[in-house]
Formats: sequence, structure tokens, C-alpha cells
Amino acid sequence: VLHVVDQCMAAEHEDTLLRLFNEQLISDSVVQFLRLLTSAHLQTHADDFCNFIEAPDLKVYCRQALDVGIHIASMEGDEQQLVHHIIPEGADPSVRLLYQMSHYNILYRQTQL
Repeated sequence: VLHVVDQCMAAEHEDTLLRLFNEQLISDSVVQFLRLLTSAHLQTHADDFCNFIEAPDLKVYCRQALDVGIHIASMEGDEQQLVHHIIPEGADPSVRLLYQMSHYNILYRQTQL
């Protein structure tokens, strides 16, 4: 995160943040760091936030938020095969995403008519 901030402050171009966030490794790392930082803040200020959660306690809530099972479908390889990834492995995913060209789209289950 400090690397991103330093680059943005040193840059003469306004699009530096956009360019950095379009680099998957950088954007993924920043999002993960900010999620962990948010979790730490919530837990160290539990008295301020405990009345706004729907979990047995704030630690359980933060663990649930950080341990969300994700199913990612993407087209990979030279032959563009449909590949499925479940993160973490063996989890029952609650979020389903389609990865296309450096972008994720949410997939919704089809509802019965």
C-alpha cells in the first residue's frame, strides 16, 4: 500500500492510481491489506461496532468476512477451456464470479419461475 501511495504522490500523471489498480497483483494485494486493516480496526474498537453486526461477536464476524468462499469461473489456456477455482479449496462458495479480461462479474443463480 505504501508503494502505491508513494508512486501516486511522485507521479506527474493523474492516471497512476488507475494504472496501478489495473495490475492484478497490486490491486489484489492492496484489497487484501485493506480488508485485514479494516478487520483489525473493527476488533480494536469493538465497543463502537458490536451493535452493528449480525454474528455472535466481532471476531466471528471478521473471520466470516475474511473467509468467504469464492467460486471463480474463467477461460484459460491456449484452447480457452472453462476452468473453475474454489477459494479456499474445499469451501462451500457463497460468492460466484466470472473472470474475464482482468475484470470480475458476479454470477447469480437462476431463480425458478
